[in-house]
Amino acid sequence: MDFVDGVLVRLADPGTRASLFDEASLAHLVEAAYDTEAMPVAPPYTAVFDELTLGFAAAPVTVAEGEWLGSGGTTRTELRVRLHGLGGSALRIDALWRGSLVVRTSVARDRVEDLDVAVPPAFDVDPQIIADLGALPADPAQLETERRTRLVTRLRAGLHQPAAFTDAHLDRLLAGVGATNAGDLVTRMRGQAAGATVKLRYAAPSAAPPTPRPLPFAAAVLVRDKGFSLADLLVETRLVRARAEELGLDVPAPDDVRRRHRVVAVWVVPVETFDDDGWPGGDTGTDAQKRAARFARAGQWLARSGIGLAAVST
Repeated sequence: MDFVDGVLVRLADPGTRASLFDEASLAHLVEAAYDTEAMPVAPPYTAVFDELTLGFAAAPVTVAEGEWLGSGGTTRTELRVRLHGLGGSALRIDALWRGSLVVRTSVARDRVEDLDVAVPPAFDVDPQIIADLGALPADPAQLETERRTRLVTRLRAGLHQPAAFTDAHLDRLLAGVGATNAGDLVTRMRGQAAGATVKLRYAAPSAAPPTPRPLPFAAAVLVRDKGFSLADLLVETRLVRARAEELGLDVPAPDDVRRRHRVVAVWVVPVETFDDDGWPGGDTGTDAQKRAARFARAGQWLARSGIGLAAVST
């Protein structure tokens, strides 16, 4: 029995189909179907087969489009027809899988322990002068001195090293904003709102163990033996996924999860495929370590295209 038939036999038997996919392969399937960065998940993973159809042939679809004008030459009629089974061979889908992938995840229950709001100092110090002196000084020089003194005090209050802020620093601040003096800055900034800094401290995460959660999963399974053409399989996969979506293979998912692809194509290939050093990764280590590194790298970039990579020993 060759590799493809051996895999199909294991898929057909309810007692062996779940063991066909190891943890590394199931992780690739989860990553292809869901955004695992937005919703962190962890092993152990479990494959659940609610429905499994083996040996499905998807007839090719031909789209015919045309248009014509009525007898008066003013009314245009358009026609678009989808014809199934004309031209070309049928797409071979080794299995259609509807079910779920059980993952381990923690429910976010972050609790705020401390809140610190830091409001930057307001540059309008005139209300403080009026409160302290009863009115603004009539003498321009005295008014400038009062404003300057209070500006320095307010700015120093928000610094870790207040003594390091000198009159020279205030002069550079005034020049940087184009103000001629402290009074000019106060007048410009009067009534303007300034942003605030908010610091939150969350409670330590709960030590409760992650809980199992089934994530709905729908896939078209393609089994290929060693020596398959990667370019051909990528093109074939795109057609297969499109046909599987048209067939309504998708399984509804809860609103609180973020999907990457609604229907996944699962590639089941021999693990020996990744003995080829043409696959990226696996530059160091033993042969087994190189193989595992190449498989992991390939699974990551294929997942972004809606392909879950599974490697099986022959």
